[in-house]
Amino acid sequence: MNAAESRNEFSRSKLAMSLDYIFGRETSKSLNFGTMDFKYSRRTGRLKYIIEKSSNKILFTFRPNGTIAPTILGAKHLISGKNISDVRTRPKWTITVIDGVSDFISKGRTVFCKHVVYCSDLLRPGDDVTILNESGIMLATGKSLLAGPVLKQFKRGSAVKIREGAL
Repeated sequence: MNAAESRNEFSRSKLAMSLDYIFGRETSKSLNFGTMDFKYSRRTGRLKYIIEKSSNKILFTFRPNGTIAPTILGAKHLISGKNISDVRTRPKWTITVIDGVSDFISKGRTVFCKHVVYCSDLLRPGDDVTILNESGIMLATGKSLLAGPVLKQFKRGSAVKIREGAL
C-alpha cells in the first residue's frame, strides 16, 4: 500500500467514525465509500472535503473544530436506507416541518419554531440538521438554533438557520 492509499484509508475510517459519533451509531453503514474521493488542504494537509467521484460535488465538509457539515447531496446519502415514512422514527438529526412551508424553506429561508412538527429531544443548539417536510421530502440542511424540547414548545422565533436549500 502506497502513501496515498494509506492516507485515503485513514480518511475513510476517520469519516466513518466521525459520522457515527455525530449523527448516530451505524450512520456510516449506509454510505458507499467507493464512490467518494477525499480532498486535503494544501497548506495543512488535513482532510477538508469529501467529494462524490462521478459528479465532483461536495458531500461533506470537515470543519476545523472536528464537526462535519453535510451538503444536500451528503444528507441524501446519509438518509438513504433509513426509515423516514413515520415522523417519529426519523433520525435524531432531522427536523420535520409542516408541508405548507416547503417551498419557502427549500429556497434557503429560515425555519421558524411555529413550523416545526417534530424533532428529537436529543437535539442541541448548533447541531447540523436536515429539514424534511411531513411527506419525507428533503428541503434543506442547516444548523439548529435551539434545543429539541424548546423547538417544540416555542411558537415564535427562529428554529434553524439554513445553510443550503434543496432548490
